[in-house]
Amino acid sequence: MNKDNCTYKREDYEDLSLRDAQMIMVDILEEVHKLCEKHELKYFLDAGTLIGAVRHKGFIPWDDDVDIGMLREDFNKFLEIAKKELPKHLFLQTFETDEYYDVYPVPCKIRYNDTMFLEEGAKENYEMHNGVYIDIFPYDSLPKHNFIYKIQRALSFNILKSYKRLRDIPEKLSFKNKITFSFYKLVVKMFPNKRRLKFFKFLVKWNDSKSEYMGYGVDTYWSEYVYKKSDYFDLAKLEFEGKFFYAPKNYHAILTQLYGDYMTMPKEEERVWHAKEIKKLKVKKVI
Repeated sequence: MNKDNCTYKREDYEDLSLRDAQMIMVDILEEVHKLCEKHELKYFLDAGTLIGAVRHKGFIPWDDDVDIGMLREDFNKFLEIAKKELPKHLFLQTFETDEYYDVYPVPCKIRYNDTMFLEEGAKENYEMHNGVYIDIFPYDSLPKHNFIYKIQRALSFNILKSYKRLRDIPEKLSFKNKITFSFYKLVVKMFPNKRRLKFFKFLVKWNDSKSEYMGYGVDTYWSEYVYKKSDYFDLAKLEFEGKFFYAPKNYHAILTQLYGDYMTMPKEEERVWHAKEIKKLKVKKVI
């Protein structure tokens, strides 16, 4: 990993507007799209990015991230390809490529070098790569039986929750919370980074590739969202910021399940975003 891109001196950076950051995200998305087209991998716009494409033909005006999804098989292939073929101005961030990465429910981000994106509510970590990014989420087919799915997701959720809670541990703890955090510490000790990743790969083997249903991967939090594969595939194309990207075929059913009346704009107080700082490296003047 290029340490120059993830060890920051604030005086070397200048503010970046939200709109400029959005255009950087589109550039990242284009490069991912090219790789997927080249290697016949399927991806799809997800969550708020999908709403943006449908409702605005681009970003939701206040949105400051891009989300896409891939079925596990394509996701795993993409990771191997991206290690070799991503352009040099981009960085593939996973728990394997960045030892300091600690955004535990997001297994993969593609970061833009020489930028900085710090999030609200997250403990600052200047050792990992903090560039402007897009999120890539794996999706898994479901196991044959619902009770197996519940066990699988309870195991993965509690491991992820333990890591996240220790990352965001408050300075002062009540006696009750000290006991809870002792449990989190025990879980993290039992599942250090490599063992955690290996255990998640084991849980993925419980899935049935022939299942008609899919959901966010076992290495994410969101087990409550389960979708019909037939609502996704074959994929359609939607306009996003003047370009066209892949999206679920029946995006209406998926967005309705996620958000209800997704075409109605939320109230201003509900329009939240992630960033507290967005910056780019200053261009050095040639004398």
